[in-house]
Amino acid sequence: MSQALSFFQRRVLGVLIEKALAQPAYYPMTLNAIAAACNQKNNRDPEMSVDEETVYQTLEELRGLGLVTRVLTSGGRTDRFKHLANEVYGWDGKQRAVMAEFLLRGPQTLAELRTRCSRMTPFDSAEHVTAVLDALAAHDPPFVMLLPRAPGQREARYTHLMYPPDEAPLTPKSDAAHDSVGQRSGDGGALKADIEAIQNQLVELQRAVDRLEQRLDTLEGR
Repeated sequence: MSQALSFFQRRVLGVLIEKALAQPAYYPMTLNAIAAACNQKNNRDPEMSVDEETVYQTLEELRGLGLVTRVLTSGGRTDRFKHLANEVYGWDGKQRAVMAEFLLRGPQTLAELRTRCSRMTPFDSAEHVTAVLDALAAHDPPFVMLLPRAPGQREARYTHLMYPPDEAPLTPKSDAAHDSVGQRSGDGGALKADIEAIQNQLVELQRAVDRLEQRLDTLEGR
């Protein structure tokens, strides 16, 4: 099945994963609770204001994708919902925490992920977060990727890859300058392939540099 999810689908799924890990006593969740969590002012980017009707429609869409199920609780008078991300995608607890942060906030640095995921599950070190990201990136198709460091940024950012094509953040493959170079070349296909290979190598080199910086910070006690 396609990994692409709409904005509302990502927010609702992220909320269900987050609350299952961070507040298990209140999970599975009612429609009202899901809507309130979608509209939180903290731990969300961007902030949003969505009504229960839209949330219910989104839950039905996610149910159709096999990502959400309705739960009948003993003595309960209100429908509750829970996610099935671990069954569908095979994410363990650490991976679910990382993906929830991506779904709720979008691209983030390694340090941001470690800090924010601590609400849901502890990570012993930055290397532990990196190992989880590597596992998610190694999936076929991948769930996450490292974005090239933007000019002036000290740290590179990671992003999830569950955006629809028209929402995806800018990556080397979709860089407008990259496309225009290929179109101007007499052998555009070969040149684009070479550029893409170089860009992929740069991403890997940047990842290696980030890891070395993290280890140096650890050794120096920063």
